Amino acid sequence: MNMRDEFESHEQDVLRDEDFDTEPPKWSKKKFNRMIWRTRVKMLVNAASAMLLLFLLYTVYISAIHIYFDTTDVRGKFIRSIITVVELHEDGVKVEKPANPTIEVTPFLTQKTTLKLYRDVGKWQVITGEIRVKQSLLGKLTYSIENTGAYMNNDSQAAFILPSSIMFDKNDLEQLRKIEDGNVAELSFSINTLMSPEQLMEMLDSYDIAVTGMPVYAGELKDFDTPHTVGGGTDYYVPHLTLRPMSVFEENNKLSMWQLYFSAEDKGRMSEHIDYMMSDLNWMTTNIRYYGVDQDKQRLAYLQKNGVQVYGATVTGPVRELEKLKEQPEFREFRLGRIEVWNWEERS
Repeated sequence: MNMRDEFESHEQDVLRDEDFDTEPPKWSKKKFNRMIWRTRVKMLVNAASAMLLLFLLYTVYISAIHIYFDTTDVRGKFIRSIITVVELHEDGVKVEKPANPTIEVTPFLTQKTTLKLYRDVGKWQVITGEIRVKQSLLGKLTYSIENTGAYMNNDSQAAFILPSSIMFDKNDLEQLRKIEDGNVAELSFSINTLMSPEQLMEMLDSYDIAVTGMPVYAGELKDFDTPHTVGGGTDYYVPHLTLRPMSVFEENNKLSMWQLYFSAEDKGRMSEHIDYMMSDLNWMTTNIRYYGVDQDKQRLAYLQKNGVQVYGATVTGPVRELEKLKEQPEFREFRLGRIEVWNWEERS
């Protein structure tokens, strides 16, 4: 046998088919189940790790948002927006002013809060509802008011008539007359002609009452159209601005002080209250997006040109003192509001 024959024989020995194992490995059921569970556990660990990481990132994100909102004037601007928009548009309604309001910030940077609403009845601030407010990242402010009235089926509330007639046929004075002494109440009324706030305060000076707000005429139905209702063919009810006692905000939009009533002492300083109202109206129409902002810009332009005139008031005080307002022939359309037990300090 030569060298070539030996090599071919060796090659045949190496490449024999029986030297290759072509059958798949045999797995025991126990080993197979162990592999499946190991895979599942690994997948669960990976999923849990991913969820934990997302939770940590979300926590850091939310914490960063709250730190930013707490260390800037964003929250102050939000609360100022609520107070200004509501109190300048809602008749005699005031918004609570907590030192540290609870504000929720969503992951999409929308601010939300719920605040109580109240009305001044005598010397008490009587809760009448709550307001739910939200403001988006783009600055749009929306709110809804839930009234929690104390009386069933009673829709009596402030409603002021534009001075276009002298009809004196609808009022709640008869109801007021039947209320016993020892109670205080809230009452609103309209007047027959437009007048300055100073003139109206002068007319009310002799009565032991406090004024909580006055409806302001700002060109409605004259310089621009606005939703309205008509009663008796000549009595026009329109949405309006309210001249309220001043609320003072600092440069960082933090509320520094506010006044509950126009008292007798305010008769000579109504111009100061008017200046604060005009400042609030200008700030509101410049910095907030809300329903009705375009009309408020028209109102602002009208007031800047023509000055501030009012056509009614919301007042509070002892019921017998409120009843005396019928002596004024200029006053009409009396609307009785909340009634409470005596909580008044009589004027000396």
